[in-house]
Amino acid sequence: MVLLNVLLLLALRACEASVYDVIMQNYAPDPKLCLGDCAPWNAVSTDPSVQAKIDAMWFDGKPPTDAGNNCAMPARTAGEFECDGCTVDIVTNSFAGPWCYCDTPAKGQNHTQYCLPSTSHPEQINLQVASEDTVVVSFVTHDEKEPSAAQPPLAMIGVEGESLVQVTGITHFYKKLSEAEGVNYFLHFIKFSSLTPSTKYQYKVKSGAPGAVWSETFSFRSLSAAQEGLPTSIGIYGDMGHSRYNAMGNLLEDCVDGRIEAIVHMGDHAYDLGNAGDRRGDAYMNSFQPTLSACPWIPIIGNHEHNDGDSYERYLNMTWGETLGEGGDGGAAVRSSATSALGDLLTKATLFGPGFHSRVPSNTSRYFSVDFGLIHLAGLDLNNLDAHQLAWLDRDLSAVNRSRTPWVIVSSHFPLHHESTARHANASAAYFIGEEAEGYATSGHEFIPARCGAQFARGEGQPCEQTVGEMFAKVGKGLEPLLKKHGVDVYDAGHNHDYNSNWPVCFSEEEGAQLCTKPDGSKQKDYVSPLGPVHICEGNGGVPGVVGKSTLTYECKSSAATPWCRAYGTGGAYGRITAYNATTLVYEHVQNNGGKVTDSFTIVQDDHGPFRY
Repeated sequence: MVLLNVLLLLALRACEASVYDVIMQNYAPDPKLCLGDCAPWNAVSTDPSVQAKIDAMWFDGKPPTDAGNNCAMPARTAGEFECDGCTVDIVTNSFAGPWCYCDTPAKGQNHTQYCLPSTSHPEQINLQVASEDTVVVSFVTHDEKEPSAAQPPLAMIGVEGESLVQVTGITHFYKKLSEAEGVNYFLHFIKFSSLTPSTKYQYKVKSGAPGAVWSETFSFRSLSAAQEGLPTSIGIYGDMGHSRYNAMGNLLEDCVDGRIEAIVHMGDHAYDLGNAGDRRGDAYMNSFQPTLSACPWIPIIGNHEHNDGDSYERYLNMTWGETLGEGGDGGAAVRSSATSALGDLLTKATLFGPGFHSRVPSNTSRYFSVDFGLIHLAGLDLNNLDAHQLAWLDRDLSAVNRSRTPWVIVSSHFPLHHESTARHANASAAYFIGEEAEGYATSGHEFIPARCGAQFARGEGQPCEQTVGEMFAKVGKGLEPLLKKHGVDVYDAGHNHDYNSNWPVCFSEEEGAQLCTKPDGSKQKDYVSPLGPVHICEGNGGVPGVVGKSTLTYECKSSAATPWCRAYGTGGAYGRITAYNATTLVYEHVQNNGGKVTDSFTIVQDDHGPFRY
């Protein structure tokens, strides 16, 4: 059970931390390493200096009243001393999960020790958007024995205040990881379908294994429907780990208060999924559970998932062909290649959800689409933008009914148009998409010149490696015509650890990205009837090492190279997109530390459809 005093959290949002304290009663220290028990958090030591140090780790500067002696992940030291791409595991930063202060450590062991999960309690509970009236709840258990086919996972769900009904799902035993770690990983997936729009539901889940226990009861609000005439609002960002100044607390508050109804994470989850024998991914999902158990989300693949040791296999999932059947895109059976627990959990739920339920099913978690309310969202994988993905996107966007779902948003991890990548067009593309460039980029992104020589040559007449400019020109050649053809309103992305909003962009292979030209010959620097897509980068949802300070400027660094650049900001933040109706959409840039809106703009579009630049 993950305990979180939500009312206390919301009352204290002011201020200094953006993530919250997470208390986990179902974890306990390893009896081989801790010969006693966890000490009460408010009395770990008679030494005042030791107690003061422990107190300072918590959100409110002291342990919550319900902390007791339970294993926990305190807010203020979450991700402490980390950086993007480096590993700093010091226990008190909760790198590998919840921990406690052991009152009697074994010889040679420290008082601060990681805790281990129980075998039967559900954890990492999260809701993924599948379609307008369907979400998939996924969760993990560590049961001692594999449930049989006759023992599916169970959920009880119902409208708040009414009786709960039982539904069943499917279970996947992650054999490879279980054998490697000596701890069973069972991944469970249950569909909640035919939900009434904008309705509050309650639910609880458990494994189907003998001795399994129910989770606590959670609540969530189902998505709005376009025909309701209500606004559609989402929180959106890329690049977030379990760090002090991440967006988790703000997103929870926004969802509870009704400012958003879903969350879009545009790639780079956890930093990194498979670290600490997958326990880094477990820690991330357990810390995110209070938010994602209450607010459905849509995870998109990023370069950390692609680069994390085994290229795609850590994140990708094309499984359940034998369970869900063939069909969808091309009629091909789906396959599985994920090899980390978090990668498998995210991708199977994504596949089980939008990968199968979108109007044009993709049968893959690499790319997919969802409709909710007034918004159609297509998530792409620019790590490998192949012809098959482009063909699917063309069919998907062609199937959108703009009279019912007027606003079309396309998202990927990498931004197509960003002021810093435009200024570094001659930089190394391999370095840009790798993890080394992000090693200490707690804001922005690092670049190096494209490298030349035998080891970097691409063939005759190409003595140097691919540049950033060449990479995005290749991507743009296939993708930009589709954005124009289908009148994509917003393209939102992450990767660069900062904020960049642009004026409407008109793109051609000959001239690249340019300000759009109005019929009177003037350049468009407004959002009234945009003549091209509006490109946004919201790329620092809370990367490891991000600080609590932020900046914002409307003076882009190179106006000559990037005339379309409108604003640039640093620091941990996320976006809020609200489509109020068919003609008005508002974007807000929200700082993680304190929740202040530091930038916003309104797009007014009376004629959704193909652009004609």
